[in-house]
Amino acid sequence: MRKTALLLTPVLLLVFICLFGACTMNSGNDPETTEDAGIATRSGDPSEPATEAPKPTELPWQTDEQGRRLAGTDSKLTRDGTPKKYFTISFDDGITQDKKIIEIYNKYNFRGTFFINTGLFGANWTWVGETLGMPSLSHKRWTRSEILTGIYEGQDVASHTLNHPSLKNYSKDQVINEVNKDIENIFDITGIRPVGMAWPGGDPEYNLSTMEIVRDYSYAKFARATTATGGYKLPKCWLKWQPTCSITDGAVLKLAQRYVEKDYDYDTVFYVWGHGYELDYYDIWDRLDELIKTMTEADDVICVTNSEFYWLFKDEIPPISDNIKK
Repeated sequence: MRKTALLLTPVLLLVFICLFGACTMNSGNDPETTEDAGIATRSGDPSEPATEAPKPTELPWQTDEQGRRLAGTDSKLTRDGTPKKYFTISFDDGITQDKKIIEIYNKYNFRGTFFINTGLFGANWTWVGETLGMPSLSHKRWTRSEILTGIYEGQDVASHTLNHPSLKNYSKDQVINEVNKDIENIFDITGIRPVGMAWPGGDPEYNLSTMEIVRDYSYAKFARATTATGGYKLPKCWLKWQPTCSITDGAVLKLAQRYVEKDYDYDTVFYVWGHGYELDYYDIWDRLDELIKTMTEADDVICVTNSEFYWLFKDEIPPISDNIKK
């Protein structure tokens, strides 16, 4: 009996060592105590799948190299290779009539483009009404604090330069400052970086050299001109984007109806532009309402902002066409 006990002692010792070692190994590899960053771990039931690190949220818009949201990139509009009809409209200067314009837009769930001058916040151009023989006509720009209340919320806000100067005699640095500073100010207010502008003063106030400076050194990818084409063809170049007509054109509703009724075997755009004060001066608010109603109710017309249209055709239209002259 004594001999048997002596033989069992090493066996019991070996079992004890194995059990102790297993406990030590489990303790060192407990998933709940793992501290290595980026390693998926389990807790609780070992049959549960490992928890993966969350993926970065995909932004619903594009950003520039500085991470700033770019205007017109959140529409999700795409082209499928078939001809489409587009409609877009813009108003200049960032004046108080824009509020009533947006009220009309909101009736039809419509979005437009507004070109503003951030260096002229609160400016009251009484000379506009005096020049037109209607001294009571208002041409007053919103202040910065007023715009911060959300007047242009949901709309496409773009540059009309900082101070609305004639750019044709400006130096390169002056042109760059007028355009880029205005765009930066708009981003600071809206959180969206504009990709376009409208030439202040219209077609007589810029030239080829000005266009080349904007192309090579500014944030602006398109610039709306003022000379009307009366047609619906795509712009020949982005930095002289000529509209179809002005809102003051007596034929604008006829042009709208013709556009709705006609089919085209190529992409087209109906572009109307203007100033809010003109709606007061000519008493044509009903005309604007009818125009937006007609376009939004047309089954085959796609309503876009200027910036949205740019992204759809940015690779097919050059910044400056070969036939542009000084």
